[in-house]
Amino acid sequence: MSQIDGQFQTGAISKDWTLLAMEEKDAETASGVTLTYWQDVGRRLWQNKLAIVSIFVILFILLASVFGPLLTGKSYDAQQLSLRNMPPRIEIQTAEDGTHFYVHQDLKVFLADTSGFVGEELAPVSAQLKDKVFVFVHNGKTYYLSFSDGVKFEDENHQPLPHKKTIWNQNYLLGTDSIGRDMLTRLLYGGRISLLVAFVVTLCTLLIGVIYGGAAGYYGRNTDIVMMRVVEILMSIPATIYIILLMVYFGQGISNILVAMALTCWLGMAQLVRGQVLSLKEQEFVLAARMAGVSPFKIILSHLLPNSIGPIIVLATLSIPFAIATEAFMSFIGLGVKPPMPSWGILSNEGIGAIRSSPYQILLPSIAISLTMFAFNFLGDGLRDALDPRLRE
Repeated sequence: MSQIDGQFQTGAISKDWTLLAMEEKDAETASGVTLTYWQDVGRRLWQNKLAIVSIFVILFILLASVFGPLLTGKSYDAQQLSLRNMPPRIEIQTAEDGTHFYVHQDLKVFLADTSGFVGEELAPVSAQLKDKVFVFVHNGKTYYLSFSDGVKFEDENHQPLPHKKTIWNQNYLLGTDSIGRDMLTRLLYGGRISLLVAFVVTLCTLLIGVIYGGAAGYYGRNTDIVMMRVVEILMSIPATIYIILLMVYFGQGISNILVAMALTCWLGMAQLVRGQVLSLKEQEFVLAARMAGVSPFKIILSHLLPNSIGPIIVLATLSIPFAIATEAFMSFIGLGVKPPMPSWGILSNEGIGAIRSSPYQILLPSIAISLTMFAFNFLGDGLRDALDPRLRE
């Protein structure tokens, strides 16, 4: 072994014991950023593009349902029978003198403008019922509305009007229903009712299911056996049957359907929470809390439920589309919200009668229901993946 200028050499091995400068001591530092569990959940959820799109869709539907009816300037129950079953897109016919007409499917003729606004209704001056013709006069010119072979609007020479254009209905952007009510206002207000029912029922599901399942899982033994046998007996019959029976007993109304659904939709949540509590209650932190004299209620609230929050959030999110579908079905069969108050189920029920002549009346609420359910399902799937600790990198 030999020493040369602060370096020791042992055979082929050379060691340098010279003191490092301060900047060299900090040369190797950790470059990674430590993320908490919830920060990592947010990161993974943000990477799920379908879930993020679903969040924006849900926010749009919520804002439209809450504020939309205030912006349309129309009431959900106001009627204009002369424009009933008016579609979202209408055909404007223009005569040679520049007069614009709209011919309604009920064999009515209205004055219109090129932007799509329908105004005054023209009254027929005579009717040739044998030939199935109505005669109209405007600005000294005669027009004929024949309906013997389809509906035709012709000038005084019995020739079709020279110009036709299909444009958006400016009176009612999404048309009217069978008694002349604004479909846009009813669709937005119906979303308010359907989402209110869904969120209130989900909140009741969380409250009842978490308390019931938490108590059953924590106390265990005979308490668990009795409580879960009750749940299994109730789950042996579909929840929809219970809701139908309760609605037949209570009658129509938004408060009644809230009570009926809240009393029957918590069973799955109770089973989930019970299983989570059973898997956690023998952990060391729970045993330490017991030894410290912490009350069972506080142990469940402060130790067990926070560690089960992931699956609970996922199930609650997936419960919302089920509540929306259930409310829509109850209203569709006449056991939900009481008319004239709209919901998406009532709109579907009213639209089914005009499915051939005015298909938009059933398509609009059907699209709203489907879009909302898909959005919540995709968000629930994204939350399930983001909250799963096994997928954490």
